[in-house]
Amino acid sequence: MVNYNKDIPAKMMALQLKDPTLLYNCYMPFLEHGGLFVPTEDVFSLGEDILLAVEIADYPKRFLPTKVVWINPARTSAHRPKGVGLAFSEHESCLQAKTLIEGELGPKLRSDRVTFTL
Repeated sequence: MVNYNKDIPAKMMALQLKDPTLLYNCYMPFLEHGGLFVPTEDVFSLGEDILLAVEIADYPKRFLPTKVVWINPARTSAHRPKGVGLAFSEHESCLQAKTLIEGELGPKLRSDRVTFTL
């Protein structure tokens, strides 16, 4: 009999954010614990649990339990790519990722530049 860990989401996505501009475009600071937009052609549902494997700048890969909270169904006139916004959970790895991202972005967080979500 297979024993599945119910704390690990059934779906997984990967995202590399080595470029500061891409990090800015993907970060979702307006969510309670932060989050990331992941460009994808795959279909997801709101509320779906996703394990996100993310590489930020030159830091080691992190595995973050997230939830789908935003969907861009197709490329928009505002040049926003198709994809999903994943909200970070209260898990320690997510809180550390939020701190890391906000440290990397610094004053850019207060920019009025358009992102992939807003």
